[in-house]
Amino acid sequence: MLDTQMRGILDKIIDQVIFSIPLRLYSLRKGEAKELQVRNEEDYMLGFAHGAIMGGFITTFSAIHRRPTNYEEDQEARRLALNRSPEIREAILKPG
Repeated sequence: MLDTQMRGILDKIIDQVIFSIPLRLYSLRKGEAKELQVRNEEDYMLGFAHGAIMGGFITTFSAIHRRPTNYEEDQEARRLALNRSPEIREAILKPG
């Protein structure tokens, strides 16, 4: 189970990823989509966002606790990130 500190860190990571979405979309639309052969920007960005969130969280967790997450911690982090998917999707769909 994640403690309050790690939940707060995860929330900050999610906030940072949401904040970075417009810049990431700009780069994608300026040529990266073609280079990466992206067929659906929304799906790509949703996957990118969740990957960035979990990668950032696992790296931070490991640095603080000097061990990897266990199954329960990983699942809780994934669930918390998925709960914020509507915000992530909104940032992706927001006209920019």
